[in-house]
Amino acid sequence: MVRINWVRLLVGGLVAAIILFMTDGFFHERVVGADWKAVYEALASPEPHHDASGLVYFAVFELGRGFISIYLYALMRSWSGPGPKTAALAGLIAWIAFSVTGPAQFIPLGFYSHALWVKVAAFQLVTSIVAAIAGAFLYRDVANSTIAAGR
Repeated sequence: MVRINWVRLLVGGLVAAIILFMTDGFFHERVVGADWKAVYEALASPEPHHDASGLVYFAVFELGRGFISIYLYALMRSWSGPGPKTAALAGLIAWIAFSVTGPAQFIPLGFYSHALWVKVAAFQLVTSIVAAIAGAFLYRDVANSTIAAGR
């Protein structure tokens, strides 16, 4: 049975989430802003005007991505070993769940274009892996933390 170091998981997950939040914000605002505008035009919907309270929803999403990535990493360490390879695999699995399969359901509804889905998924593949590696760098098993502390 894997013993999770919950404090380290929370710290690593938070670091991963911050990386994901910052990079996604930049990407959606600066790189694919025109794609989003085209989606709103196709829906005959006005483009939303974001305020600070709207950031809470994006933060919740990125916290989920970050924590799930590091949770997967913590679970995978026992059979894949600790390190960046395992962290990258955890990031890849989270990417499939959050960035590939999740948004795909919105394409036939018109809430997401195929081109936007591909661009976002490609960008988030990189950021999901980088964020998982960064967060995993901070994670240590319970036993390793105790030994390192001299207890």
